[in-house]
Amino acid sequence: MSVGQPTPLTHPHLMGVGELTPGFSAREYAERRRRLAEKLPPHSVALLAAASPAHLPNTVIPYPAYRQDADFAYLTGVLQPGCVAMVARGSDAADCAFALFVPPRSEREETWNGARLCANAAIEYFGADEAFERGPGTTREILKRLAGADAIFADEDAARDRFVAAALGTAGVASSRPGAETRIKPLRPLVHALRWRKSRAEVDAMRLSVEADIAGFHAAMRVSAPGRAERDAAAEHERAVKLFGADRLAYPSVVGSGAGALVIHYAAMDALMRDGDVLLMDAGCERAGYVSDVTRTWPVSGAFTSAQADVYDAVLDCNEKCAAAAAQPGVSLSELHALSVRLLTASMRDLGVRHVASRRGAYAKYYPHSVGHWLGMDTHDTPSVSTSAPIARGCAFTVEPGLYFPVDDEDVPKGLRGVGVRIEDNLAVDPETGALEVLSANLPKRRDEQEALLGTLRARAPG
Repeated sequence: MSVGQPTPLTHPHLMGVGELTPGFSAREYAERRRRLAEKLPPHSVALLAAASPAHLPNTVIPYPAYRQDADFAYLTGVLQPGCVAMVARGSDAADCAFALFVPPRSEREETWNGARLCANAAIEYFGADEAFERGPGTTREILKRLAGADAIFADEDAARDRFVAAALGTAGVASSRPGAETRIKPLRPLVHALRWRKSRAEVDAMRLSVEADIAGFHAAMRVSAPGRAERDAAAEHERAVKLFGADRLAYPSVVGSGAGALVIHYAAMDALMRDGDVLLMDAGCERAGYVSDVTRTWPVSGAFTSAQADVYDAVLDCNEKCAAAAAQPGVSLSELHALSVRLLTASMRDLGVRHVASRRGAYAKYYPHSVGHWLGMDTHDTPSVSTSAPIARGCAFTVEPGLYFPVDDEDVPKGLRGVGVRIEDNLAVDPETGALEVLSANLPKRRDEQEALLGTLRARAPG
């Protein structure tokens, strides 16, 4: 029997007995499918396809560390390509069937890319009620189930799978049930509504992802000295998070010093850090399927200048007040953003930035992004859930205000020009108690604590 991914038997250093994937039991995955069935209408079917593997240009070489589609991984635990999942609901949610369609066995494929999930393992390990190898014959198995469905739920990415597209193209017109019209409806909003509120195991996984990220920040801080390259800090961060157990970075890291700190998605990382600059680092990692997304800004020299400290304290004040407001019942990310705009606008006025309080929307020139987003299996998690939704138990999100003053802006006091600061924390609401936790609290952000940490880390740096 080929499972095609780590199991407690093959990788006991990663997983415990009873876990389907690291940190998550087969029972949790079954519960997720049951809750999806509750959201599906009677006599309906949901179809999902695994993410297609990406390849290096002009080759058949896959990029390392294949990443599964988050919705597919959430419902199945299958972390490999080529699979299709079906969740079918009968007259009530208890009447729920789970089927997996797996790639046909191929010795050539296994020689090049390793063993893959077989139909027997889909049932015995992943808990499918039925499993089939993909092919013309098993298209008929899908058609049998779709033919009796009043509604079919699928998304564009699933429909791009040729196997799914063939079935939908054949069965997506009408239902065999008298008087019932079959329409293909979007599945993603239903799954996002489930993923939006994390379980205890999910919050624990996010906490470990943040801990790995903090280890990476420590490594980056250790080498962020005058004369070192920005990419040195990025490389040390990536090395450290992977040593901590992360599978990959959550997104391309932003490591910008000097004017680079003014670019929200700064990617070059080719400058040398200079004495007198600040370094803005926005970096995260993915561990056991859950991501972190943290930003800190610190002085390359080890101590902030007076002007840098003024900007930093304004952003820090906003960060702390927005995090405190997030603990209030019923508040939304949209409301937190509105609060951040008020706070930063007032701070810019006090710092002497001209016109920022008198011109509508003037703040956006210096604060062009939102204060936060949902966080989870993806960095910008569950985007179909509105930021106007009240933060609920199990929700995880970021709080990341920032100020960025262009080097040639005459409305900005000269001493502040060229200073960019962002401070981002990851927060989660306990799914049982409702208490708000700042997952990234162990990475200092107050100036005195940060300067002390820099001194300690650099004292330990080799050479």
